[in-house]
Amino acid sequence: MVDRKQGLTIIAASIIITLILVPMVTDSIFAVMTSSKTGFVHVKGVKVLKVHTVPSKVKSGITFGLRGIVVNNSTATITFANGTCTSPLSVTFNKNAMSVPQKATASCNAQHVTLKPGGQSPILISNMSGVSFKAISPGTTNATLIFKYGVITATSKSPIDDSISRFYAFNILPGTASGQQNNVASTTITSSGVPGLFPGR
Repeated sequence: MVDRKQGLTIIAASIIITLILVPMVTDSIFAVMTSSKTGFVHVKGVKVLKVHTVPSKVKSGITFGLRGIVVNNSTATITFANGTCTSPLSVTFNKNAMSVPQKATASCNAQHVTLKPGGQSPILISNMSGVSFKAISPGTTNATLIFKYGVITATSKSPIDDSISRFYAFNILPGTASGQQNNVASTTITSSGVPGLFPGR
């Protein structure tokens, strides 16, 4: 009878240790994920840095773009649409600027970037992405950027959708007297050698 009690005690202790250790190990393997009451999984460590406008000086009446660099400081591999018909960024402005819908291009081929832990990539937005912004009046403007990406895990056949948001403030200058508009070039080679990437601030 004593041997049976000892056996049950060992089994119970093993189950308790397993219940404590498995979540800890899973979190360290799957990129320090947190889960909310809705079941949404969020990876910590993905950031959008060096956000800037293109051109660097935005004047009222012109079309402009926003660029940045994605840094993956998580322990998971992420993937996102980049430089294609689908933009990884959605942007809203509190005032002085607005999003301008563009006609979709039927010949657009989707391209994705896969970014491993420790990697970084510029955000490239082509003229086929349907994303364009217009400055409508001078003054300080606050932009809310939402970067959408997928998290690749060993337990899922397809990437799990995730996103991060950040704020970016910039100043819109008064427009030119001649009323000329300066449009953002869809592909510009800069000193960085990367199409569409402009120096950050």
